[in-house]
Amino acid sequence: MRVVFSSIFYPVFMGGYILAALKRRKDVELFTTGPFTGDWIPWNGGMTVKAKFKPDLPMPSQWIGMRPPIAYVESKLPWKADVWIQVDAGFYLEGYPLYGVNCFVATDPHVLSYDRQRLLADKFFCMQQVYAKPGDLYLPYAYDPEWHRPEKQPKEFDACLIGLHYQQRDALVNALKAKGRSVYYNIGPAYEQARAFYNQSKIGLNWSSLQDLNARAFELLAFGLPAVMNRVPDMTGFFRDGVDYMGFDSLEEAVQAAEYLLDNPKLADQIAKSGRKAVAPHTWDARVEEILSKCQ
Repeated sequence: MRVVFSSIFYPVFMGGYILAALKRRKDVELFTTGPFTGDWIPWNGGMTVKAKFKPDLPMPSQWIGMRPPIAYVESKLPWKADVWIQVDAGFYLEGYPLYGVNCFVATDPHVLSYDRQRLLADKFFCMQQVYAKPGDLYLPYAYDPEWHRPEKQPKEFDACLIGLHYQQRDALVNALKAKGRSVYYNIGPAYEQARAFYNQSKIGLNWSSLQDLNARAFELLAFGLPAVMNRVPDMTGFFRDGVDYMGFDSLEEAVQAAEYLLDNPKLADQIAKSGRKAVAPHTWDARVEEILSKCQ
């Protein structure tokens, strides 16, 4: 199957997990394109993170706000495409391809509008069901079996949260630190480095920005960590509160859940094992299989 993959190529990007899963398939021939920012990412006002992927047809980073015609990319292809997978986090190709099924994967429907993309798509995949519209195909986030796996590490921290520093996350981390707990809280570590920090921690923390069931929810359970996570509408379709993870709706409840797990290691281990079993089917490889099966 000949697949054109497009996305913003930041050094860390949601599309990178889909791309890695595509690369693992022996039945896919890939051509990749999109704005390429090298080792720069706009997190925290601008950061340097080592890039893992570079597209076959790099576009200038200044094109992130633009909509280049799909015909431009199609004219550069070495073959006729079967499927176009546009992982859209703020960039897409305008128009319709002459050949191939045009698929969109909306990674950020909680903050971005995809009305135009829905008109262009033969298949439109929304990664957050709570923000989906009629006709969308639900494609939840997932975990990568290589980058989000358990490994033996000395436990250096009580808890870990790697990601953007939202106000509610700051409050949770500060509250735990005030109780004498050690928390690794940072932005920037990714892939193998992030895996190491999470595996050096006793529990994982998550607090999504809005009502989205975010990727970290799947990743924490895949690491084999007992997870403390805020409850969101989509969660009940995947994981059981108090069995696969410890849920919360407030800062006070979050702190209590984290403290309870840290003070009860046997229970924490039980929840970690249950969570890892529950998340096992939800790999990015499975998500890619769903995309391709729906787009044939």
